Amino acid sequence: MPEILPEVLLVSPVAEDHNHLTKQLEAVGMHVICGPSLAAALQSVRSSSARQLRVFADEQACAQGDRVLLAELNTLHPRVLTILFSHQESLADISSQLLGLGNIRVFGSPLCDPASHRFIAELISSKAKPEAASPSEPPAESPANHAQVSSGDHPRSLHGGRPNHYTEEFLRRVGLSDVPVLLHGETGVGKEVMARRLWTYSSRSAKPFFKLNCTALPSDLIESELFGYDKGAFTGATVDKPGKFELAQNGTLLLDEIGDMDIRLQAKLLQVLQDGEVQPLGSARLIKVNVRIMAATHRDLRAAISQGTFREDLYYRLSVINITVPPLRERRDEILPLAEELLARRLPPGSTPPEIPETLKRAMLAHPWPGNVRELENLMRRLIIYQDANLLIAELAESVATAKRRRSTDKIAEPPRVPVNFRHFSEAFRSAESKLLLETLEASRWNRRQAAERLNLDYKALLYKLQKFGIVDGKARRREQDA
Repeated sequence: MPEILPEVLLVSPVAEDHNHLTKQLEAVGMHVICGPSLAAALQSVRSSSARQLRVFADEQACAQGDRVLLAELNTLHPRVLTILFSHQESLADISSQLLGLGNIRVFGSPLCDPASHRFIAELISSKAKPEAASPSEPPAESPANHAQVSSGDHPRSLHGGRPNHYTEEFLRRVGLSDVPVLLHGETGVGKEVMARRLWTYSSRSAKPFFKLNCTALPSDLIESELFGYDKGAFTGATVDKPGKFELAQNGTLLLDEIGDMDIRLQAKLLQVLQDGEVQPLGSARLIKVNVRIMAATHRDLRAAISQGTFREDLYYRLSVINITVPPLRERRDEILPLAEELLARRLPPGSTPPEIPETLKRAMLAHPWPGNVRELENLMRRLIIYQDANLLIAELAESVATAKRRRSTDKIAEPPRVPVNFRHFSEAFRSAESKLLLETLEASRWNRRQAAERLNLDYKALLYKLQKFGIVDGKARRREQDA
Protein backbone atom coordinates (compact mmCIF):
# COMPACT_ATOMS: atom_id res chain seq x y z
CA MET A 1 0.00 0.00 0.00
CA PRO A 2 1.29 3.50 -0.79
CA GLU A 3 2.19 5.59 2.23
CA ILE A 4 -0.53 8.03 3.31
CA LEU A 5 1.02 11.45 3.73
CA PRO A 6 -0.19 13.98 6.28
CA GLU A 7 -2.37 16.51 4.52
CA VAL A 8 -2.59 20.28 4.70
CA LEU A 9 -5.47 22.22 3.16
CA LEU A 10 -4.59 25.80 2.23
CA VAL A 11 -7.75 27.85 1.76
CA SER A 12 -7.03 31.12 -0.01
CA PRO A 13 -8.55 33.07 -2.93
CA VAL A 14 -5.09 33.35 -4.55
CA ALA A 15 -3.21 30.04 -4.32
CA GLU A 16 -0.19 31.49 -6.14
CA ASP A 17 0.58 33.65 -3.08
CA HIS A 18 1.50 30.52 -1.19
CA ASN A 19 3.80 28.73 -3.62
CA HIS A 20 6.76 29.21 -1.28
CA LEU A 21 4.77 27.91 1.70
CA THR A 22 3.57 24.94 -0.35
CA LYS A 23 7.14 24.00 -1.27
CA GLN A 24 8.19 24.25 2.38
CA LEU A 25 5.41 21.95 3.50
CA GLU A 26 6.03 19.44 0.74
CA ALA A 27 9.73 19.43 1.65
CA VAL A 28 8.88 18.08 5.11
CA GLY A 29 6.62 15.35 3.73
CA MET A 30 3.23 17.07 3.74
CA HIS A 31 0.65 16.63 0.99
CA VAL A 32 -0.68 20.13 0.25
CA ILE A 33 -4.09 20.79 -1.30
CA CYS A 34 -5.04 24.35 -2.22
CA GLY A 35 -8.62 25.50 -2.46
CA PRO A 36 -10.24 28.87 -3.15
CA SER A 37 -12.97 28.44 -0.50
CA LEU A 38 -13.89 26.57 2.65
CA ALA A 39 -16.56 24.69 0.70
CA ALA A 40 -13.89 23.24 -1.58
CA ALA A 41 -11.73 22.42 1.44
CA LEU A 42 -14.58 20.60 3.14
CA GLN A 43 -15.18 18.56 0.00
CA SER A 44 -11.52 17.58 0.05
CA VAL A 45 -11.86 16.48 3.66
CA ARG A 46 -14.91 14.39 2.88
CA SER A 47 -13.14 12.58 0.07
CA SER A 48 -9.77 12.35 1.78
CA SER A 49 -8.46 9.05 3.06
CA ALA A 50 -5.71 10.70 5.08
CA ARG A 51 -5.99 10.56 8.83
CA GLN A 52 -3.57 13.39 9.55
CA LEU A 53 -4.98 16.73 8.52
CA ARG A 54 -4.62 20.45 9.15
CA VAL A 55 -6.68 23.23 7.58
CA PHE A 56 -5.17 26.71 7.20
CA ALA A 57 -7.78 29.18 5.95
CA ASP A 58 -7.45 32.86 5.08
CA GLU A 59 -10.27 35.04 6.41
CA GLN A 60 -10.71 36.60 2.96
CA ALA A 61 -11.63 33.18 1.58
CA CYS A 62 -14.46 32.76 4.08
CA ALA A 63 -17.99 33.57 3.00
CA GLN A 64 -20.81 34.54 5.34
CA GLY A 65 -22.20 31.00 5.52
CA ASP A 66 -18.85 29.35 6.20
CA ARG A 67 -19.57 29.20 9.93
CA VAL A 68 -21.83 26.24 9.09
CA LEU A 69 -19.04 24.58 7.13
CA LEU A 70 -16.62 25.03 10.03
CA ALA A 71 -19.14 23.45 12.38
CA GLU A 72 -19.67 20.56 9.96
CA LEU A 73 -15.92 20.14 9.50
CA ASN A 74 -15.41 19.88 13.24
CA THR A 75 -18.35 17.51 13.58
CA LEU A 76 -17.15 15.13 10.86
CA HIS A 77 -13.50 15.34 11.92
CA PRO A 78 -13.27 16.47 15.56
CA ARG A 79 -9.49 15.93 15.66
CA VAL A 80 -8.79 18.11 12.63
CA LEU A 81 -7.00 21.31 13.61
CA THR A 82 -8.36 24.34 11.75
CA ILE A 83 -6.60 27.70 11.95
CA LEU A 84 -8.20 30.84 10.54
CA PHE A 85 -5.73 33.56 9.60
CA SER A 86 -7.26 36.97 10.21
CA HIS A 87 -6.29 40.63 10.26
CA GLN A 88 -5.62 42.07 13.71
CA GLU A 89 -8.49 44.55 13.32
CA SER A 90 -11.07 41.79 13.05
CA LEU A 91 -9.38 39.29 15.39
CA ALA A 92 -11.71 39.88 18.37
CA ASP A 93 -14.87 39.72 16.22
CA ILE A 94 -13.77 36.55 14.46
CA SER A 95 -12.83 34.92 17.78
CA SER A 96 -16.24 35.64 19.31
CA GLN A 97 -18.07 34.40 16.19
CA LEU A 98 -16.19 31.10 16.18
CA LEU A 99 -16.50 30.57 19.91
CA GLY A 100 -17.79 27.05 20.57
CA LEU A 101 -17.01 25.53 17.15
CA GLY A 102 -14.53 23.01 18.52
CA ASN A 103 -10.84 22.64 17.61
CA ILE A 104 -10.73 25.91 15.66
CA ARG A 105 -8.24 28.69 16.35
CA VAL A 106 -7.48 32.16 15.07
CA PHE A 107 -4.09 33.66 14.18
CA GLY A 108 -3.82 37.44 14.06
CA SER A 109 -2.21 37.81 10.61
CA PRO A 110 -3.35 37.08 7.04
CA LEU A 111 -2.26 33.78 5.55
CA CYS A 112 0.04 35.52 3.08
CA ASP A 113 1.92 37.32 5.87
CA PRO A 114 5.48 36.06 6.59
CA ALA A 115 4.59 35.82 10.29
CA SER A 116 1.84 33.35 9.39
CA HIS A 117 4.30 31.31 7.30
CA ARG A 118 6.75 31.20 10.21
CA PHE A 119 3.96 30.11 12.58
CA ILE A 120 2.94 27.29 10.21
CA ALA A 121 6.52 26.18 9.83
CA GLU A 122 6.98 26.07 13.61
CA LEU A 123 3.73 24.17 13.98
CA ILE A 124 4.69 21.58 11.36
CA SER A 125 8.23 21.20 12.66
CA SER A 126 6.91 20.48 16.17
CA LYS A 127 5.97 17.01 14.85
CA ALA A 128 2.70 17.21 16.80
CA LYS A 129 0.22 14.98 15.13
CA PRO A 130 -3.23 16.43 14.53
CA GLU A 131 -4.80 13.45 16.27
CA ALA A 132 -3.07 14.51 19.46
CA ALA A 133 -3.95 18.17 19.07
CA SER A 134 -6.88 18.51 21.41
CA PRO A 135 -8.75 21.73 22.10
CA SER A 136 -7.11 21.88 25.49
CA GLU A 137 -3.58 21.73 24.06
CA PRO A 138 -2.54 24.75 21.97
CA PRO A 139 0.26 24.29 19.46
CA ALA A 140 3.76 24.39 20.90
CA GLU A 141 5.57 27.72 20.68
CA SER A 142 2.48 29.59 19.48
CA PRO A 143 3.10 33.33 19.18
CA ALA A 144 1.50 35.86 21.48
CA ASN A 145 -1.03 37.02 18.91
CA HIS A 146 -2.42 33.55 18.52
CA ALA A 147 -5.94 33.67 20.01
CA GLN A 148 -7.29 30.27 20.98
CA VAL A 149 -10.95 29.74 20.15
CA SER A 150 -11.26 26.16 21.27
CA SER A 151 -14.56 25.28 22.90
CA GLY A 152 -13.06 22.79 25.32
CA ASP A 153 -10.19 24.65 26.91
CA HIS A 154 -10.76 22.88 30.23
CA PRO A 155 -12.59 19.76 31.34
CA ARG A 156 -15.49 21.94 32.46
CA SER A 157 -15.14 25.17 30.55
CA LEU A 158 -17.17 28.36 30.28
CA HIS A 159 -17.86 27.64 26.65
CA GLY A 160 -19.73 24.54 27.66
CA GLY A 161 -19.86 24.90 31.41
CA ARG A 162 -20.27 21.17 31.54
CA PRO A 163 -19.55 18.53 34.15
CA ASN A 164 -16.82 16.08 33.24
CA HIS A 165 -19.28 13.55 31.86
CA TYR A 166 -20.47 16.08 29.24
CA THR A 167 -17.76 15.23 26.75
CA GLU A 168 -17.20 17.09 23.51
CA GLU A 169 -18.61 14.15 21.59
CA PHE A 170 -21.71 14.09 23.81
CA LEU A 171 -22.40 17.78 23.22
CA ARG A 172 -21.86 17.35 19.50
CA ARG A 173 -24.37 14.49 19.37
CA VAL A 174 -26.90 16.54 21.37
CA GLY A 175 -26.41 19.49 19.02
CA LEU A 176 -26.99 17.34 15.95
CA SER A 177 -29.95 15.45 17.47
CA ASP A 178 -32.49 18.25 16.77
CA VAL A 179 -34.56 17.41 19.87
CA PRO A 180 -35.64 19.82 22.65
CA VAL A 181 -33.04 20.49 25.34
CA LEU A 182 -33.70 21.73 28.87
CA LEU A 183 -30.78 23.57 30.49
CA HIS A 184 -30.59 23.85 34.28
CA GLY A 185 -28.31 26.03 36.36
CA GLU A 186 -28.03 29.07 38.57
CA THR A 187 -28.26 32.57 37.18
CA GLY A 188 -25.08 33.60 35.40
CA VAL A 189 -23.52 30.15 34.91
CA GLY A 190 -23.65 30.30 31.10
CA LYS A 191 -26.84 28.48 30.07
CA GLU A 192 -27.24 30.70 27.01
CA VAL A 193 -23.60 30.07 26.05
CA MET A 194 -24.28 26.35 26.23
CA ALA A 195 -27.43 26.72 24.10
CA ARG A 196 -25.55 28.66 21.44
CA ARG A 197 -22.81 26.07 21.46
CA LEU A 198 -25.30 23.27 20.81
CA TRP A 199 -26.78 25.41 18.05
CA THR A 200 -23.40 25.70 16.30
CA TYR A 201 -23.16 21.91 16.25
CA SER A 202 -26.66 21.49 14.82
CA SER A 203 -27.84 21.28 11.23
CA ARG A 204 -29.72 24.54 11.92
CA SER A 205 -26.59 26.61 12.58
CA ALA A 206 -27.03 28.45 9.26
CA LYS A 207 -30.51 29.51 10.35
CA PRO A 208 -31.47 32.07 13.03
CA PHE A 209 -30.97 31.68 16.75
CA PHE A 210 -33.44 33.71 18.82
CA LYS A 211 -33.74 34.10 22.57
CA LEU A 212 -36.76 35.21 24.58
CA ASN A 213 -36.47 35.91 28.31
CA CYS A 214 -39.71 34.84 29.98
CA THR A 215 -39.14 37.14 32.98
CA ALA A 216 -38.28 40.31 31.06
CA LEU A 217 -41.83 41.00 29.83
CA PRO A 218 -45.41 40.62 31.12
CA SER A 219 -47.16 37.45 29.97
CA ASP A 220 -49.33 39.31 27.44
CA LEU A 221 -46.28 40.81 25.75
CA ILE A 222 -44.46 37.48 25.82
CA GLU A 223 -47.42 35.93 24.01
CA SER A 224 -47.30 38.55 21.26
CA GLU A 225 -43.49 38.20 21.06
CA LEU A 226 -43.76 34.43 20.64
CA PHE A 227 -46.73 34.16 18.29
CA GLY A 228 -46.86 37.61 16.68
CA TYR A 229 -50.00 39.61 15.97
CA ASP A 230 -52.04 41.10 13.14
CA LYS A 231 -52.81 44.75 12.68
CA GLY A 232 -55.67 45.81 14.94
CA ALA A 233 -55.32 42.84 17.32
CA PHE A 234 -55.10 45.26 20.25
CA THR A 235 -54.57 48.94 20.95
CA GLY A 236 -51.26 49.97 19.45
CA ALA A 237 -51.05 47.10 16.94
CA THR A 238 -50.76 49.32 13.88
CA VAL A 239 -48.91 46.81 11.69
CA ASP A 240 -48.60 43.05 11.37
CA LYS A 241 -45.71 41.71 13.41
CA PRO A 242 -44.27 38.18 13.12
CA GLY A 243 -43.47 36.36 16.34
CA LYS A 244 -40.26 34.65 17.40
CA PHE A 245 -41.54 31.28 16.16
CA GLU A 246 -42.08 32.66 12.68
CA LEU A 247 -38.80 34.60 12.65
CA ALA A 248 -36.86 31.52 13.79
CA GLN A 249 -38.30 29.34 11.00
CA ASN A 250 -35.99 26.32 10.50
CA GLY A 251 -33.76 27.74 13.23
CA THR A 252 -33.54 27.58 17.02
CA LEU A 253 -35.47 29.38 19.77
CA LEU A 254 -34.18 29.59 23.35
CA LEU A 255 -36.85 30.22 25.99
CA ASP A 256 -34.81 31.60 28.87
CA GLU A 257 -36.20 31.26 32.43
CA ILE A 258 -39.05 29.07 31.22
CA GLY A 259 -39.94 28.34 34.85
CA ASP A 260 -41.30 31.89 35.20
CA MET A 261 -43.71 31.61 32.27
CA ASP A 262 -47.40 32.17 33.10
CA ILE A 263 -49.33 28.89 33.42
CA ARG A 264 -51.90 30.04 30.83
CA LEU A 265 -49.19 30.76 28.30
CA GLN A 266 -47.61 27.38 29.01
CA ALA A 267 -50.75 25.72 27.62
CA LYS A 268 -50.49 27.69 24.37
CA LEU A 269 -46.79 26.88 24.06
CA LEU A 270 -47.51 23.19 24.56
CA GLN A 271 -50.09 23.34 21.78
CA VAL A 272 -47.58 24.89 19.41
CA LEU A 273 -44.99 22.24 20.22
CA GLN A 274 -47.51 19.47 19.63
CA ASP A 275 -49.07 20.82 16.42
CA GLY A 276 -46.16 22.73 14.89
CA GLU A 277 -48.50 25.66 14.22
CA VAL A 278 -48.82 29.18 15.61
CA GLN A 279 -51.77 31.52 15.39
CA PRO A 280 -50.89 35.22 15.60
CA LEU A 281 -53.00 37.29 17.98
CA GLY A 282 -56.08 38.71 16.28
CA SER A 283 -55.71 36.38 13.28
CA ALA A 284 -57.62 33.37 12.02
CA ARG A 285 -54.67 32.02 10.03
CA LEU A 286 -52.39 29.21 11.19
CA ILE A 287 -48.67 29.29 10.34
CA LYS A 288 -46.68 26.08 10.09
CA VAL A 289 -43.39 26.40 11.97
CA ASN A 290 -40.32 24.20 12.13
CA VAL A 291 -38.26 25.43 15.07
CA ARG A 292 -35.99 23.62 17.50
CA ILE A 293 -36.79 24.59 21.08
CA MET A 294 -34.26 24.94 23.85
CA ALA A 295 -35.32 26.09 27.31
CA ALA A 296 -33.32 27.28 30.30
CA THR A 297 -34.23 27.77 33.95
CA HIS A 298 -32.68 28.30 37.36
CA ARG A 299 -35.79 26.91 39.08
CA ASP A 300 -36.61 23.36 40.18
CA LEU A 301 -39.32 22.55 37.65
CA ARG A 302 -40.29 19.30 39.38
CA ALA A 303 -41.04 21.28 42.54
CA ALA A 304 -42.95 23.81 40.42
CA ILE A 305 -45.02 20.94 38.97
CA SER A 306 -45.98 19.76 42.48
CA GLN A 307 -46.89 23.35 43.39
CA GLY A 308 -49.08 23.68 40.31
CA THR A 309 -47.07 26.51 38.72
CA PHE A 310 -45.61 24.50 35.85
CA ARG A 311 -47.35 22.04 33.55
CA GLU A 312 -46.08 18.49 33.79
CA ASP A 313 -46.91 17.72 30.15
CA LEU A 314 -44.90 20.75 29.00
CA TYR A 315 -41.98 19.67 31.19
CA TYR A 316 -41.79 16.28 29.52
CA ARG A 317 -42.17 17.88 26.10
CA LEU A 318 -39.18 20.18 26.76
CA SER A 319 -36.89 17.83 28.69
CA VAL A 320 -36.03 15.24 26.07
CA ILE A 321 -32.42 15.99 27.03
CA ASN A 322 -31.48 17.62 30.35
CA ILE A 323 -28.15 19.40 30.77
CA THR A 324 -27.09 20.92 34.08
CA VAL A 325 -24.51 23.71 33.97
CA PRO A 326 -22.78 23.65 37.39
CA PRO A 327 -22.12 26.87 39.36
CA LEU A 328 -18.67 28.42 39.22
CA ARG A 329 -17.92 27.52 42.86
CA GLU A 330 -18.01 23.87 41.78
CA ARG A 331 -15.58 24.56 38.93
CA ARG A 332 -12.64 26.03 40.86
CA ASP A 333 -10.15 24.85 38.25
CA GLU A 334 -11.87 27.10 35.72
CA ILE A 335 -11.81 30.37 37.65
CA LEU A 336 -8.34 31.60 36.71
CA PRO A 337 -8.40 30.50 33.03
CA LEU A 338 -11.85 32.05 32.65
CA ALA A 339 -10.70 35.25 34.30
CA GLU A 340 -7.81 35.57 31.86
CA GLU A 341 -10.08 34.89 28.90
CA LEU A 342 -12.73 37.35 30.06
CA LEU A 343 -10.03 39.94 30.72
CA ALA A 344 -8.63 39.57 27.21
CA ARG A 345 -12.12 39.72 25.70
CA ARG A 346 -12.74 43.17 27.20
CA LEU A 347 -9.51 44.70 25.87
CA PRO A 348 -9.15 46.44 22.50
CA PRO A 349 -7.56 44.26 19.79
CA GLY A 350 -3.79 44.22 20.09
CA SER A 351 -3.76 45.32 23.72
CA THR A 352 -1.79 43.37 26.30
CA PRO A 353 -3.98 42.22 29.19
CA PRO A 354 -2.83 43.23 32.67
CA GLU A 355 -1.36 40.46 34.79
CA ILE A 356 -3.55 39.15 37.60
CA PRO A 357 -1.43 39.30 40.81
CA GLU A 358 -1.08 36.19 42.96
CA THR A 359 -2.86 37.88 45.88
CA LEU A 360 -5.90 38.53 43.71
CA LYS A 361 -5.77 34.99 42.32
CA ARG A 362 -5.90 33.56 45.85
CA ALA A 363 -8.84 35.82 46.74
CA MET A 364 -10.66 34.74 43.57
CA LEU A 365 -10.13 31.06 44.31
CA ALA A 366 -11.50 31.54 47.85
CA HIS A 367 -14.53 33.54 46.74
CA PRO A 368 -17.92 31.69 46.58
CA TRP A 369 -19.03 33.49 43.37
CA PRO A 370 -22.77 33.77 43.98
CA GLY A 371 -23.08 35.63 40.68
CA ASN A 372 -21.12 32.92 38.83
CA VAL A 373 -19.44 33.76 35.52
CA ARG A 374 -21.27 37.07 35.23
CA GLU A 375 -19.79 38.20 38.54
CA LEU A 376 -16.33 37.09 37.44
CA GLU A 377 -16.65 39.04 34.19
CA ASN A 378 -17.64 42.19 36.09
CA LEU A 379 -14.59 41.77 38.32
CA MET A 380 -12.30 41.61 35.29
CA ARG A 381 -13.90 44.72 33.84
CA ARG A 382 -13.21 46.57 37.08
CA LEU A 383 -9.60 45.35 37.02
CA ILE A 384 -9.12 47.04 33.64
CA ILE A 385 -10.56 50.28 35.04
CA TYR A 386 -9.01 50.28 38.54
CA GLN A 387 -5.58 48.91 37.62
CA ASP A 388 -5.35 48.13 41.36
CA ALA A 389 -5.76 44.54 42.55
CA ASN A 390 -5.94 45.58 46.22
CA LEU A 391 -9.25 47.36 45.63
CA LEU A 392 -10.71 44.20 44.09
CA ILE A 393 -9.44 42.02 46.94
CA ALA A 394 -11.14 44.38 49.42
CA GLU A 395 -14.37 44.24 47.40
CA LEU A 396 -14.36 40.44 47.38
CA ALA A 397 -13.76 40.33 51.14
CA GLU A 398 -16.53 42.88 51.76
CA SER A 399 -19.03 40.95 49.65
CA VAL A 400 -18.33 37.77 51.63
CA ALA A 401 -18.66 39.65 54.95
CA THR A 402 -21.93 41.26 53.81
CA ALA A 403 -23.35 37.87 52.87
CA LYS A 404 -22.41 36.45 56.29
CA ARG A 405 -24.02 39.41 58.09
CA ARG A 406 -27.16 39.01 56.02
CA ARG A 407 -27.42 35.33 56.88
CA SER A 408 -26.82 36.08 60.56
CA THR A 409 -29.48 38.82 60.57
CA ASP A 410 -31.96 36.54 58.85
CA LYS A 411 -31.45 33.92 61.55
CA ILE A 412 -31.97 36.48 64.36
CA ALA A 413 -35.02 38.03 62.75
CA GLU A 414 -36.67 34.69 62.13
CA PRO A 415 -39.61 34.30 64.56
CA PRO A 416 -39.62 31.25 66.81
CA ARG A 417 -41.47 28.34 65.36
CA VAL A 418 -44.40 27.31 67.52
CA PRO A 419 -45.50 23.74 66.96
CA VAL A 420 -48.97 23.59 65.47
CA ASN A 421 -51.58 21.86 67.63
CA PHE A 422 -54.45 20.96 65.35
CA ARG A 423 -56.72 20.00 68.27
CA HIS A 424 -56.51 23.54 69.64
CA PHE A 425 -57.03 24.96 66.17
CA SER A 426 -60.19 22.86 65.71
CA GLU A 427 -61.57 23.91 69.08
CA ALA A 428 -60.95 27.58 68.32
CA PHE A 429 -62.73 27.26 64.97
CA ARG A 430 -65.75 25.53 66.55
CA SER A 431 -65.96 28.23 69.21
CA ALA A 432 -65.85 31.05 66.65
CA GLU A 433 -68.47 29.40 64.43
CA SER A 434 -70.79 28.74 67.39
CA LYS A 435 -70.47 32.35 68.54
CA LEU A 436 -71.33 33.62 65.05
CA LEU A 437 -74.43 31.41 64.89
CA LEU A 438 -75.67 32.60 68.29
CA GLU A 439 -75.10 36.27 67.48
CA THR A 440 -76.95 35.95 64.16
CA LEU A 441 -79.90 34.15 65.81
CA GLU A 442 -80.14 36.84 68.49
CA ALA A 443 -80.08 39.57 65.84
CA SER A 444 -82.94 37.85 63.91
CA ARG A 445 -84.97 37.20 67.09
CA TRP A 446 -84.31 33.48 66.68
CA ASN A 447 -85.98 33.36 63.28
CA ARG A 448 -83.93 30.61 61.74
CA ARG A 449 -84.91 31.35 58.13
CA GLN A 450 -83.81 34.99 58.51
CA ALA A 451 -80.60 33.83 60.19
CA ALA A 452 -79.89 31.46 57.29
CA GLU A 453 -80.35 34.33 54.82
CA ARG A 454 -78.02 36.59 56.81
CA LEU A 455 -75.38 33.89 56.94
CA ASN A 456 -75.88 33.06 53.24
CA LEU A 457 -76.56 29.45 54.21
CA ASP A 458 -79.10 26.94 53.03
CA TYR A 459 -81.87 26.56 55.64
CA LYS A 460 -81.21 22.84 56.08
CA ALA A 461 -77.49 23.52 56.43
CA LEU A 462 -78.26 25.97 59.25
CA LEU A 463 -80.43 23.41 61.03
CA TYR A 464 -77.60 20.89 60.74
CA LYS A 465 -75.11 23.31 62.29
CA LEU A 466 -77.50 24.22 65.11
CA GLN A 467 -77.91 20.56 65.87
CA LYS A 468 -74.14 19.97 65.58
CA PHE A 469 -73.34 22.71 68.11
CA GLY A 470 -76.29 21.89 70.37
CA ILE A 471 -77.95 25.29 69.92
CA VAL A 472 -81.65 25.22 70.77
CA ASP A 473 -84.23 27.69 69.49
CA GLY A 474 -85.94 30.44 71.45
CA LYS A 475 -89.03 28.44 72.46
CA ALA A 476 -86.90 25.65 73.89
CA ARG A 477 -84.81 28.20 75.80
CA ARG A 478 -87.95 29.80 77.29
CA ARG A 479 -89.24 26.37 78.34
CA GLU A 480 -85.95 25.67 80.06
CA GLN A 481 -86.12 29.06 81.86
CA ASP A 482 -89.77 28.53 83.00
CA ALA A 483 -88.89 25.12 84.37
